[in-house]
Amino acid sequence: MDKVRVAVIGCGGISRAHFNGHLACDGSEVVYAVDVDEAKAKEKAEVMGCKWHTDYKAVLDAVDAVDICTPPHMHAEMAVEAARRGKHVLTEKIMARTLPEARWMIDEAEKADIVFMVAFVLRYRPEFQLVHEQCESGRIGEIRQGYIQTQMMMGNPVAWRRNPYDFPMGAFLSHGCHYVDQLQWDIGPMVETANVSHAKTLGDVIPGGDDTNCAIFRHANGAVSCYVESWAIPFRTDGIRFELYGTEGSLQLHYGIGGTRTVTLFNKDGQEALYEFDPSKKDHMDAFGGAKDMQGQIAHFIECCQNRSLPLTHGREGIKPMQAVLAATAAEVEGRTLNIEEFVNRPENSAAWSEPAFRAWVEKEYGYTHEGA
Repeated sequence: MDKVRVAVIGCGGISRAHFNGHLACDGSEVVYAVDVDEAKAKEKAEVMGCKWHTDYKAVLDAVDAVDICTPPHMHAEMAVEAARRGKHVLTEKIMARTLPEARWMIDEAEKADIVFMVAFVLRYRPEFQLVHEQCESGRIGEIRQGYIQTQMMMGNPVAWRRNPYDFPMGAFLSHGCHYVDQLQWDIGPMVETANVSHAKTLGDVIPGGDDTNCAIFRHANGAVSCYVESWAIPFRTDGIRFELYGTEGSLQLHYGIGGTRTVTLFNKDGQEALYEFDPSKKDHMDAFGGAKDMQGQIAHFIECCQNRSLPLTHGREGIKPMQAVLAATAAEVEGRTLNIEEFVNRPENSAAWSEPAFRAWVEKEYGYTHEGA
C-alpha cells in the first residue's frame, strides 16, 4: 500500500507526539481522530485536517491501522477489536494491566495475522539507538553492569490513574517499563530480580502502586543492572542517567534538566562525545517544536504495515518488560529474589484473560469495587 490510513484513538496528552509523528511520515495518512471527548477529537482533527469521531468501532472500516493512545485499561479491548477486523495495531505502553490481558492481545493479533507493535518509543530515538549499536558492535567489550535513573514530580494525576481497576500499577510498571526494556535490549534477557519501593507521596491519589522504586536484575549472561525511579521528587537534580559498563569501555546517555541530551564513550583513550542534542538549536527540532521523539517510531510502524514485516517491538517483545517489572514487584512482596520465568509461569499469570477474574482480583488486592459494565 502507498499510504497507510490511520485512526488515532485517544486525543489526550500523549497523542500530540503521535500526531506529529504521523505528520512527518510520508507513508501515513491520518483519516480519523477519535476520542470519547468530542472537543478533543475535533481539536486534533482540525490540526490534522482529518475527520473526527467519538466511537472507535465506527471508523475501523475506513482505515488500515489504528494508533491507540488511550489509558492502559482500554488498550486490550481496542487492540483486539481492531485485530479481529483486520486492522494493524500500534498501542501505547504499558500494553495491558496484567500478563493474561497482554497475552490475549498478542494471541488475537497473531490469529488475525496483522502487524502488532507496542510503543516503546526509546528504541526509536537516535540517542538510544546509538547506545544499542555501540553495545552490539562490542565497542565497550563484555557488558558487566547497567544503571538507569529517572526522576520527576507527578502533577495532579488524571482520573484514570486514581483507581486500581483502570490503573493497577504505579511508576515502575507505567513508566519504568521503558527503561527495563532498554536494559534488556542492550545487555540481554533478565532472569532474576528483586525490588524495594514505596508510595509515600502519591499513594493516596495513585493507589494502584509505587511512586518510588529501586530494582535490581540479573541477566542471562551474568551481568547485573539497576533501575532507580521516582514520580515524587519535587526538586529534581537530573533528567535521565543511563550508564553501561563493559570490559573495554563505558557508555553514558544523559538527559539534562534543560533538555540537552548527550551520549559519551569512556575508554582507554579517554572520553569521546558521540551524540549531542541541544533544544536551543533550531536544526535539532522538528517543525512542531519537538525533539523528533516520535518520528522514528511512527515511521517504523508504517513501514511494517506497508511491508507486512515484524516490528522491532512486536507483542512478544513488548510483554518482556511487563514480565520483569511484575516479577520484581512480586519479589518485593515475597521478600526474596525471584526467578522471572518462574513468576511468569505461575497459574495466575499464565491463565487465559478473564475480566471477571481481574475484577475479583482488584477487589481482593485493593478493596476496590469496580461498578462499570
